[in-house]
Amino acid sequence: MFKIIKQFVLEALRELGRVTWPSRITVIRMTISVVIISALFGLFAGLADLGITSALREMLILKESRQMYNPTDQNNPIQVNPEDIQVDTTPVQ
Repeated sequence: MFKIIKQFVLEALRELGRVTWPSRITVIRMTISVVIISALFGLFAGLADLGITSALREMLILKESRQMYNPTDQNNPIQVNPEDIQVDTTPVQ
């Protein structure tokens, strides 16, 4: 078992010796590119979230206001005051 692990580690180190590693400046440029692209994507996602949230909030407020003034809605019964009722009491001939 120990021999298999030792062989695996030696082969892995041999393969790492064959790898062509990027230069320091290339790594720095790639890192800066990743950071900038990530920031731009984060900004885009944040603005999209803000827009969708605002649109949904406006739609819910509009729906709420329509339900408040909907006379056919059973949850909001119409309030009638006695002073609002007018009855014509003239006799019909």
